[in-house]
Amino acid sequence: MIGFEVIKLLALSLLSVFLYSIYVKGFRFLTQTERTLGLESHKKKNGTITMGGIIFLVLPLFFIPYSKTTLMIILATLGFGILGMIDDLLIVILKKNDGLSPLVKLIIEVILASVIFYFYLKEENSTILSVFGFKFNLKWFFGLLILWLLTASSNAWNLMDGVDGLCSGCSLIFGIGLMIIAFRKNEFEILYLLMAFHIVLFVFWCFNFPKAFLFMGDVGALGLGAFYAITSIYLDSLFAFVIMASLFIFETVSVILQVSYYKRTHGKRLFKMAPFHHHLEACGYKEFSIDLIFYLIQIGLVILAVAIF
Repeated sequence: MIGFEVIKLLALSLLSVFLYSIYVKGFRFLTQTERTLGLESHKKKNGTITMGGIIFLVLPLFFIPYSKTTLMIILATLGFGILGMIDDLLIVILKKNDGLSPLVKLIIEVILASVIFYFYLKEENSTILSVFGFKFNLKWFFGLLILWLLTASSNAWNLMDGVDGLCSGCSLIFGIGLMIIAFRKNEFEILYLLMAFHIVLFVFWCFNFPKAFLFMGDVGALGLGAFYAITSIYLDSLFAFVIMASLFIFETVSVILQVSYYKRTHGKRLFKMAPFHHHLEACGYKEFSIDLIFYLIQIGLVILAVAIF
């Protein structure tokens, strides 16, 4: 049985390489349009194939075991992924890096999170939050936690996706932390789900780093953020999630600080650009160097979270 599962994962990896190779050659019409006010070095990325996240969100679905838990994780992931796909398609069609307005996107994300919480309760899942051995039954407040976590996580992953290989590479390291947690908790269905997703994500990363042949797009970034958030909920590992997601949180906070400071000072900037990885680019750091710095920090955060929890 174990041998059969290994063969399935091997087949998944080979199929991933084949499909991404086909995608890069056959979907040149799905191109990214960079922001006109963005970094000058990013202007040359206009025309790069986007929406590569579709493959690492969809392909694993044909290779994973299905249960109430894995089905809920998949539905949440696909829900946010579809929202991202709509955003990507608007950018591709209109040839402008605008897509859905932030308000419309936020409203849809809140609706999606509410629907997910409804089905979470319907399946009589636990609403108990574990904090260092102490347990708190949040009941309906657990819904607010899910709403905040899914919305914040999907947007944080989206903000991190701004340098070739940055979001995908940090996500791979993040996923290893969740796999270790799932193994420790004997959640083998979730472990296999994580393995399947990360095999395809690793293949995508190979096409995305160090120089991107294609981008994951909002479909990939929003989907990944929701995937990690909902998986952490089912693994009852929210505090480990917060530690491992600290880089993504920092990126989000850098944007919030930049906008707030800009408004308060009537045009002055706290950073040269936000999120923070763009500030580093504006300071002269190469994308490859930024990736390595973030990867090392992400590895440290995963080690810390696994050691504590």
